[in-house]
Amino acid sequence: MADKILIVDDNEKIRNMVRRHLSKDGYQILEAQSGQEALDVIKQNTDIPDVILLDVMMPGMTGFETCTELRKLTGGELLYIIMLTAVTEINKKVEGLDRGADDYVTKPFDMDELMARVRTGLRTAKGRRDAVTDSLTEIYNRSFFNTILSSEAALSIRHKRSLCLVFLDIDHFKRINDTYGHGGGDAVLKSIGTILKSLCRKSDIPVRWGGEEFAVLLPETDIGGGEKFAENIRKTVEAHDFEGVGRVTASLGVSILTTNEQDMIKAADTALYSAKNGGRNKVVCFEHNML
Repeated sequence: MADKILIVDDNEKIRNMVRRHLSKDGYQILEAQSGQEALDVIKQNTDIPDVILLDVMMPGMTGFETCTELRKLTGGELLYIIMLTAVTEINKKVEGLDRGADDYVTKPFDMDELMARVRTGLRTAKGRRDAVTDSLTEIYNRSFFNTILSSEAALSIRHKRSLCLVFLDIDHFKRINDTYGHGGGDAVLKSIGTILKSLCRKSDIPVRWGGEEFAVLLPETDIGGGEKFAENIRKTVEAHDFEGVGRVTASLGVSILTTNEQDMIKAADTALYSAKNGGRNKVVCFEHNML
């Protein structure tokens, strides 16, 4: 898959010039002529861009304001943002860096310099993704989950929004490994990751929890919405034909944030245990009488 670059500039001539040069190296190019349009482009795409070229001075939302909003998006901390600034705006570099920019290129810029900075940005963005991504399933790893959970919980409490957690465990996974080998087991894990990505919204956070366990953090989702989401996963897994293995089922536990993050994790784990203990291939929502 080609590296993805988003060009954000209200000047069409600059966008066209940059696009022509970047396209020669095979990059996938997205364009936006305003900060709000840039946010909309990212929200509408399944995969976030690797590098963003962001003009500082734009009508409406400035590059500084856009940079701040980009960092707030799920996965926004993985972006590599290069700000494009005129010579007279050099004194604003500090503000841009404080807002979350990674680098600056001064207008009128030399295209060779810009291309070199883009290549540097792509290497950095890849390193950031690798650090938070499970290499087998290509979804977030547990380390990233631990990092982002506190901020998501704080946002939910501050804005009085629901936050839901779904745990998934592949049923009889040891039997799959014993029967089909670790290659077969790995293929199942990878397919589960693909299924989760296909069913998640842009704001949802799918995670390889460890072994055959997965988790999905669902912002702005109550227990009913979480149960519906989990049931959709269960049915999709049950209906899926896993290559070389055949049919597989999964058990899922659902909880919501009430007091703190750790209690939410314990509640989802308790609900998952109840699902497995109750016959597997089912969804169970946490209830206090389970304790």
